[in-house]
Amino acid sequence: MTFGGLTLPASLTVFSIDGLTAFRATPVGPERGVVLFVPGFTGSKEDHRFLVDLAARRGWDPYSYSQRGQADSIAPHGVDEYSLDKLAADAVAVAESIGRGRPVHLVGHSLGGLVARAAAILRPSVFADLTMLCSGPGGQGTEHHRDDAAFVARHGTLAWWEHNNPLGARNEDEVFVRDRAAASSDDNFLAMAAILRDTPDSSDALRHTGLPVLVAHGDSDDAWPIASQLAMARRVGARYEIIPNAGHLPNIDNPEYTTELLDGFWSQRPGAQDPSTNDKGES
Repeated sequence: MTFGGLTLPASLTVFSIDGLTAFRATPVGPERGVVLFVPGFTGSKEDHRFLVDLAARRGWDPYSYSQRGQADSIAPHGVDEYSLDKLAADAVAVAESIGRGRPVHLVGHSLGGLVARAAAILRPSVFADLTMLCSGPGGQGTEHHRDDAAFVARHGTLAWWEHNNPLGARNEDEVFVRDRAAASSDDNFLAMAAILRDTPDSSDALRHTGLPVLVAHGDSDDAWPIASQLAMARRVGARYEIIPNAGHLPNIDNPEYTTELLDGFWSQRPGAQDPSTNDKGES
């Protein structure tokens, strides 16, 4: 059953992997490879609804899942259940399930980038490459997330959303985000806020995996310092791209350009079929 009342692309189907809810869209034409999107702080699988649809239209087999404690995914009790190690292990398990022995193209948005990076370091053989979308090298070290966590610890995630949106939900997207905040785990919020504050830079470990890496962000990303994303790309030896007409959510602000960028990056891996050769008799 679909969570919330958000209008979704018709191509998406909903299923579950070990209690983690997920989307998938069936690839159009010959399959070119498997893709997995990891959402960020206070996010869910719905954040990548457009990218899943558009990637499938280009022949990819794309999936997006809600991390533990997000929206309608399983929500174990206790802040310790949402450590970066456990979130990364979930990403590896999901990738192994959908990949069925094939390397998976991994994309992590914002905090999801930290989770995806930890998963890539944990089990690099599972992945074809890694994209860190609007995500930085490590903890942001600000008081912002500490203050938010203190508020949620006292009042809960729904009260936190209402505090930040005094006019209430005024459209379909805002209604969905409010309902997602109400359904999501307070323990998830508290743990993820700590991850954003305190996670050390593991760029060197990522570089040592040998995985190809893409670092990309919106041209007006205001949630993660752009300078730190560029510095991370240089340290890792990653490809670095700026997505026009987009902020911290290029997956929502400019999904067509974002999909085109990802498509070009994924297509560089061995075994990724060029759609221009489809139905031309090549062997």
